[in-house]
Amino acid sequence: MEEKEISQAVIGRLPRYFRYLGELKDEGVERISSQDLSELMKVTASQIRQDLNNFGGFGQQGYGYNVEYLYHEIGKILGLDRQHNFIIIGAGNLGRALGNYINFEKRGFIFRGMFDENPALIGSRIRGVKVMPMNEIEHFIRENDIDIAVLAIPKSGAVAVAEKLVRTGIHAIWNFAHVDLNVPEGIQVENVHLSDSLMKLSYNIRKAAPNGE
Repeated sequence: MEEKEISQAVIGRLPRYFRYLGELKDEGVERISSQDLSELMKVTASQIRQDLNNFGGFGQQGYGYNVEYLYHEIGKILGLDRQHNFIIIGAGNLGRALGNYINFEKRGFIFRGMFDENPALIGSRIRGVKVMPMNEIEHFIRENDIDIAVLAIPKSGAVAVAEKLVRTGIHAIWNFAHVDLNVPEGIQVENVHLSDSLMKLSYNIRKAAPNGE
């Protein structure tokens, strides 16, 4: 299939399609129409068809979608048919919580290493993975085919660490530090600001309250 530019909005909906289709597959559902899928996902059937047509459509008139086939095809589009090795930088509470999340492995994301600059944390382990000093990170990334670096560190150190990661040839950064990173083209960055999500919830609570109170 010839590659074409796909909007980030469409890409952002693909993991949700993948999750719902996975649940349907596990329930033994063999096929589903765009209308039935839309009722489950609260997305219009037209939007579903438009999104999937970006990648070839996958549906058949009068039949709908084969759930297992579409699940695996979206997985391929998302790159989940290959293994991604990742490291976590920051062995504090957030870093440890991410390291302990076993569902990453189910999607092919393999936790390979953890790094921190605090001497008191060096040598401790998360699910058998040892916390290593930051001065070993560049060698480790190159020697262990690391695709993704997860930043679970304070804002103050994030930019310098990102610059170091760029030099290693890292492919992507999953950034939980409260700062937007600017990296060279070709390196993918997903900025995750947890407080932004809470503020969106706060807005929606206020909006839903009687008289906006």
